Amino acid sequence: MGKAWLKAQGAKSKTSILRKIFYCLVLAIHYPLATNHFCYAAGFDRSSAGTATAQFLKVASGARGAALGEAFSAAVDDATAMDWNPAGLIKIKKQSLVLMHSPYLADSYADFFAYAKNAGEVGSWGMALKYMNYGAIKRTDAAGVGMGDFTPYDMAASVGFATYITGFNKDPEERFTLGATGKLIRSKLLSSDNTVSADIGILFPLFFDNRFQLAMTAQNVMGTLRYDKFEDPLPLILRLGGATRLGEHFLITSDVVAARDNYPFLAMGGEFKAGLGKSADLFLRSGFNTRAVTDLSGFRNLTFGAGFRYDAYSIDYSFSPFGELGTVHRISAGMNF
Repeated sequence: MGKAWLKAQGAKSKTSILRKIFYCLVLAIHYPLATNHFCYAAGFDRSSAGTATAQFLKVASGARGAALGEAFSAAVDDATAMDWNPAGLIKIKKQSLVLMHSPYLADSYADFFAYAKNAGEVGSWGMALKYMNYGAIKRTDAAGVGMGDFTPYDMAASVGFATYITGFNKDPEERFTLGATGKLIRSKLLSSDNTVSADIGILFPLFFDNRFQLAMTAQNVMGTLRYDKFEDPLPLILRLGGATRLGEHFLITSDVVAARDNYPFLAMGGEFKAGLGKSADLFLRSGFNTRAVTDLSGFRNLTFGAGFRYDAYSIDYSFSPFGELGTVHRISAGMNF
């Protein structure tokens, strides 16, 4: 009887937390100030900073999404959907391949590889590898005597799929799409640990003459890492995103993002496309987000980027300043064939 009661209470608690998280996202869109009094009690506040491990899972993959202020969950349409919203894999027409390299902060760097393929009416599938290296770090004992260097790193290997879940007698743009990704995560400091996790994403049908789309994602929904005595959870990230096309040449994106260990924040971006003939396009991008807006000084929270596409090949660049911490550059190369 006692065990059954505890299980029931645990289930009620989880349901209550999930409901509260959903309310936080809605409030963050319509009543940003209300989150100051309501959402922080759910753990989405500055007092929770540093309570999640594997922070590399928050690092944006792909120069295009980064240049849009990291507001990309509803607009992603290539293999980087593996890291933004797995439901976005459904937008891949045939095959997509993306490679990214990013010299990151403090001599660290991030790499990302993803491949995805459309499988017809069944949906689409993909795989990805995300790797972050933090450079050589000197190790000393309690007396300050050098003990050599060590090189910590994090990596995540994932596989995912996307499939239509409603409206099989309707056009694709009128259907709901469900996507899911399974991850194997490895983190190494002096010791190492492994865990598994998952992402879940939904794309809503297109609205307003196929110009507007909504998306919802939950990333890193489970898993913990243990380096010594204590286990720490992965950074649960919830996104509610939108993408609006204004004619043939303009795209506006927005995401409301809530991470387990920080305040909810707003991200927005814009993309301009200039046609350079039948087979080539030039893209100019910019964005901003309010993450850590009061934590850093200097030029920050704005992003810029550009891209060029010729036939099935593309190359993208993004510039993300982090104030006094430095600047992050990303370069992506892709093939959509």
